[in-house]
Amino acid sequence: MRFTLVLALLPALSVVLADDDMDSPMGTKEFVPTWEFEPFPGEKVVLNGTIEQVVAELKQINPDYSPFSPESHALAQVDASFSSSAVQMPEIYPRDKVLCNMPKWGYVDTYSSDRGYSHLLGVKGRPRGDPGPGNCGRVSCGYRAAVWFCNDNKHHIMLDNFQQIAHMVGFIKYYCSANSPNVFNGQAFHQTDNWNVVLRGASC
Repeated sequence: MRFTLVLALLPALSVVLADDDMDSPMGTKEFVPTWEFEPFPGEKVVLNGTIEQVVAELKQINPDYSPFSPESHALAQVDASFSSSAVQMPEIYPRDKVLCNMPKWGYVDTYSSDRGYSHLLGVKGRPRGDPGPGNCGRVSCGYRAAVWFCNDNKHHIMLDNFQQIAHMVGFIKYYCSANSPNVFNGQAFHQTDNWNVVLRGASC
């Protein structure tokens, strides 16, 4: 029998959102990301929150279920070796689409940014952004680094996968940590589709 279970992590969110560094980087609109998984055959669940919160909740629902794609580890290895190339990266993403080191956002280091990057690179599902402009949802928060997915369109959008957000985190890390690997943040704008990703320090 198929059914949908909706679980909200609002109590946890109400605590962490009290801190300024947990507020939306745009300072106006904010949405809570939703994730749909199938931890048991025919039984879908919809969870709210960051990927870290969702993974913890899924472990309680079914400890044997993984929200990550089987090929996620291989993807991470390939992507890590690729993104380390100082020659290829500028050819993939233009420097003028990435803003670095915004003073009001708090800073991260390469280790903390890599944790959110790895989670988002392999997780199943499709990111959904509520109407904007400037509407952001925190999709990852851990190791004192937060990743925000922001929609500047006036309508809902849905990306093909979370790898697209992870790659934006990789671009921010590449450009913004070049001179200060332990103190950086940034924002990467999609070249055509009017959405962006913010990587900033946070109390999580």
